[in-house]
Amino acid sequence: MVATQREKFGEPASQETPSQAADRRRERTDDPVARTGKLTRGQLLAFAFPSLPHAFVALPLNIVIPAFYATHTTVTLLQIGVFTSGSRLLDAFLDPMVGFISDRTPTRWGKRKPWLIAAGLVCAAALFFLFQPPPGATILYYGLWSFLLYCGFSLFEIPQAAWSAELSRDYAERSRINTTVAQFNVSGSLVFWLTPILLFAVSGTTSITGQSLSAIAWLYLLLMPAGLLVAAKVVPRGAPVASQPLRIRDLFKSLRRNRPFRAYILAYGLWGLGQGATLSVTMIFLTDRMRLASAFPFMMIALFSTTIVSLPVWSRLALRFDRHRVWAVSLVLSALGRPLALLVTPGPAGLWPMLALTCLSGFLTAPWNFAPPAMLSDVIDYDIWRNGANKAANICAMNTLLVKASMALGAGGAFIIMDRFHYRAGVANTGSAETGLLIAYLVIPGIFHALAAAAGWRFPLTSRRQTIVRRRIESIGLRLARGTPSP
Repeated sequence: MVATQREKFGEPASQETPSQAADRRRERTDDPVARTGKLTRGQLLAFAFPSLPHAFVALPLNIVIPAFYATHTTVTLLQIGVFTSGSRLLDAFLDPMVGFISDRTPTRWGKRKPWLIAAGLVCAAALFFLFQPPPGATILYYGLWSFLLYCGFSLFEIPQAAWSAELSRDYAERSRINTTVAQFNVSGSLVFWLTPILLFAVSGTTSITGQSLSAIAWLYLLLMPAGLLVAAKVVPRGAPVASQPLRIRDLFKSLRRNRPFRAYILAYGLWGLGQGATLSVTMIFLTDRMRLASAFPFMMIALFSTTIVSLPVWSRLALRFDRHRVWAVSLVLSALGRPLALLVTPGPAGLWPMLALTCLSGFLTAPWNFAPPAMLSDVIDYDIWRNGANKAANICAMNTLLVKASMALGAGGAFIIMDRFHYRAGVANTGSAETGLLIAYLVIPGIFHALAAAAGWRFPLTSRRQTIVRRRIESIGLRLARGTPSP
């Protein structure tokens, strides 16, 4: 028996609320490019540009800031590890609130754009203090400003991800959008690592210093507000599906009924545990064990330059072989390649081999920047089809909660393990202390990324299945707009 309109998608069009009717009017009059076609080059660049200044902050917050505070302030590794796990988990549970409110705050500019503007203001205030700590900064100082900055991240990342999912439902166009966002994101990370090199004449070193962190803070203040305003002006709102009233319990119904969502959560959560450990320990590994502190920015430049060049290659492979499988293959290859660092001699003699391994890592990890966000957009489409409500921001909020919680546990666990092995940052460590570092940097990420690859390979939404879901949504959307029932 064919399901009725009510059974599939909730209340029929005749019982819609005023806000639902407004949504439908917006869908009929909104830019058709946002519904069925491609973004123009200008719109695509405007949408992706804010990811560049965002990357000034996002990656350093995981890689540089914990190590910088442990070395230059009174904060210890144990304090950072415990606080990171606890505060990030608390912050993560605020994300569903951001998603829920974003989905329920329609404005003349759309549901997403006002939140992005607010995010820029919150991040700017927190960044100004976090990236310029006094020498006597304590764990309370670090905790307050890092927590506020992560709250700002939620205000930015959740609406941006939901907006991206609403701009297009075409499989290839989603890869195009997310690849462009990834290119700006990686370019922003590249700018961060270029900063200490450009400041060499002033600081006398290419290592990360307080001067380079301060310069990044001011560069963010200059670029992010302007980028967000341009994006809000020229990029379409997108085409959210007219939906039934949204309730909190609908999120749990989505998780129960949406098998692709469950598969995605498993794979991405495992990835986050490994990535949290990796990012938190990378700078310590390369500066303390490999004794390449002055070369660290150059290595990061090599990493992100290789990633930028590799993104188009992997993006084309993702269209041919499906992005979830390309992501899984890259996870396995990266996990197998990481132990090669043990063959490199620490010190200046190991510079060129480590640069080569860094470039290899940049190539192998490139799909991590675009495949998961595009997979999440496919999950959102499947949820719209199955449940009849557009919960894009809520699902993105649950995703942000997942990645924050998993990365917090991974990072906090890595620091706690290192502390249990009596590792101390910034000084010579031998014996069991160095073993703790290797466990945190190599063993934990390798295990979790291999498990994530196994889960990601079985992600059920192939390009063919996603196309079927998209066509069903578009067909139902046209019938709802005309006020005719589904067959």
